Amino acid sequence: MQLKRHWKEYNPLFSTILKLGWPVILAQVGQISVGLVDNMIIGQLGRTPLAAASFSNTIFNLVLLFGMGFTFILTPKIGEAIGLNNYKKATSALKNSFMANGILSLLLLMLLVVLYFYMPYMGQPETIIASSQAYLIILMVSLIPQMIFLTFKQLFEGIGDTKMGMKITLVGNVVNIVGDFVFVFGLLGAPEMGLIGAGVGTLLARLAMAGGAIYVFSTYKKFEVFSSLFNKVQFTVKEVKEFFTNGIPMAFQLLMESAAFSISTIMMGWISEVGLAAHQVAISLSTLGFMVYQGIGAATGILVSQSFGKRDFTEVKKVTYASLIIVTLMSFGAVVFFLTGRSWMPHLFTDDQEVIQFAQLFIVWLASYQTFDAIEIVYAGACRGLHDFKVPMWFIFSSYFVIAIPFSYMCAFHWGQGEAGIWMGFPLGLGIICLIFVKRFSYRLRKVEEEHIPFERKIS
Repeated sequence: MQLKRHWKEYNPLFSTILKLGWPVILAQVGQISVGLVDNMIIGQLGRTPLAAASFSNTIFNLVLLFGMGFTFILTPKIGEAIGLNNYKKATSALKNSFMANGILSLLLLMLLVVLYFYMPYMGQPETIIASSQAYLIILMVSLIPQMIFLTFKQLFEGIGDTKMGMKITLVGNVVNIVGDFVFVFGLLGAPEMGLIGAGVGTLLARLAMAGGAIYVFSTYKKFEVFSSLFNKVQFTVKEVKEFFTNGIPMAFQLLMESAAFSISTIMMGWISEVGLAAHQVAISLSTLGFMVYQGIGAATGILVSQSFGKRDFTEVKKVTYASLIIVTLMSFGAVVFFLTGRSWMPHLFTDDQEVIQFAQLFIVWLASYQTFDAIEIVYAGACRGLHDFKVPMWFIFSSYFVIAIPFSYMCAFHWGQGEAGIWMGFPLGLGIICLIFVKRFSYRLRKVEEEHIPFERKIS
């Protein structure tokens, strides 16, 4: 009876969270699919262009990831303003976000220019340097339109419309793939540009996404209140500074999570080539679970920020608890999926039996941290919804770089665990950060509740 009442109370929230989360998941799947198609098309040109593209993408994607994390700050700001029913505040946040993101984009471009000139000294084969530099130039041009799109995407998500960002992303994916074929191979009368053509396809896609976002913002009725107020609100140094104060820690948080797995890849390469190949298989599979949890985490952040704006802290707790139930069940499903499918999954990537055996072992370790990863992502989203940006960055740093990576290193190189040892640090690190984020959310919620208790209750 109690379970039935519990289900009736939370069922509407389950539906809302899943409705908000699935477009984010689908957009991420689309982005990864385009990356695979990009590599397949460039791979047709030969080993050297593929290596050149990989080198340039590695440099650019780390910079883009930092920029992407920086834009995440806008969503909870918009969500809180919507919860307060204060559209002027939301529009002011949007306008000042554009200023902050524009300044950051220029700084990132300056960094990319420095990296461009440093590329010949990064120890890569001389045969790929010229192509890599030419490809990177086109990617650099695409940074500004990509940041414009990401800013609008955070607005869309802040008001609870995750489908709009997904639709524009999927259109961009189509433009990217078509552009690749046309300009790489010289179809439909276009010049045959090879690797540069793939860069042109990416640039056109990002221009299309930025243009699509601007068009939607300017013409769709649901955004009319924002577009009508956009020229009436002012840029303020205080608000732009606030975006940098909170955005930089968020950007580093996203960058560090990616860097931790990159470091594990480097360490695996120190041990064996076959281990490195199997590691890549397992990392590719781990992305599946991460994308799903990330979608629910994004939905949690949106709903928590809106409830925070209304000062409805009971709803904040209910949203977070409902999301916790969803991702916990999803993670259990992922564990079963990985453990039962580990016998056949590696065969999708390779026929090398030694690689397959290592990959099957790594998948067991991958399955072991699914629930920790899922819960951490949801509570991190909830903390973002409560405007908790700075402290979580240090949690991420400590868990990955003080605990997980050193423990993996010791297991692999000093305690005789070899290739499997590289994976042993992640369940430990993610388990610890999961517990820390749960505690941090409770602490943060208690603090904001105390800050927003009505004056009458404080003196009674």
